[in-house]
Amino acid sequence: MLDTWKGLEVLSGGAEPRRVRANRRPVEEIRSIEPADLIALRKRHGDKVVVVDVRNSPKEMLRSTLPDAQVLSVEELEVRWRQLPQGATIVVYCWDQWSTLSARAVHLLTLRGLKAIELAGGIKRWRGLGLEETPVASTVERARYH
Repeated sequence: MLDTWKGLEVLSGGAEPRRVRANRRPVEEIRSIEPADLIALRKRHGDKVVVVDVRNSPKEMLRSTLPDAQVLSVEELEVRWRQLPQGATIVVYCWDQWSTLSARAVHLLTLRGLKAIELAGGIKRWRGLGLEETPVASTVERARYH
């Protein structure tokens, strides 16, 4: 699958590592991390690891996120990337291995000098493993989007 967004081509067939090409330059690999490795990394480094949810559906984002994740769209990251801690490892996730949102975000953050990696398989893999999620909104608030 080829997804083009603002001069960035995300070359994805659902396989990892994912690859991007910006403005027809050479292809670069997007680094990724498995869910179990993210849990271990957070235990070892605590607040030096920032998780960012870049999914683009209010209905789904109100359902739940990964524990302590910041919710920022790729468009918001373009403007607010300076608010992320400079020395941290930033782990970005979206829907699944077919979505290109997290690859876009990782590329954007890497270009700005931040250490960014993609959560392999997104929230779908995380949920498939039965890992902890954090509710974002109350049941009443979520009902407005259903």
